[in-house]
Amino acid sequence: MGRKALAAWLLAMACATAAAQATAALPENVKVPAWKELSSQQQADLSDFARRWDRLPASRRVLILERHARWKQLPARKRELIHEGERNFRQMSPGQREKMRLSLAAMRALPVPEQRRLRQTWRALSPQQRRDWLDRGGPGIAPPP
Repeated sequence: MGRKALAAWLLAMACATAAAQATAALPENVKVPAWKELSSQQQADLSDFARRWDRLPASRRVLILERHARWKQLPARKRELIHEGERNFRQMSPGQREKMRLSLAAMRALPVPEQRRLRQTWRALSPQQRRDWLDRGGPGIAPPP
């Protein structure tokens, strides 16, 4: 589970943070492009949103465009690891996914320095130690092994 679990965990944490930010109000002077105003590359990359893009709240479209820009800036290896974590999350049993969600929710409730400390602890563990920790509840819920 090692790197894959960490990547899945980090992806889920990023998605949860993004979802919370999507409801934020948009400043008046920000113009959000309609689907036809996106570049052909953006349309290709964001094709999953094509049918509903113009119906999405402006704040959500801005968030998607910001995340897309950040994604394009990531090194190829980092993108591969994120995709790997995403695949790993999909392959988890429903019980494992629920444990991961609960752990992420608990982590978000912690102060940022504590989140960083737990992430560093996680990275230092062997794959078996990570599995054991997740079986007991995971970061933010159970103490590290």
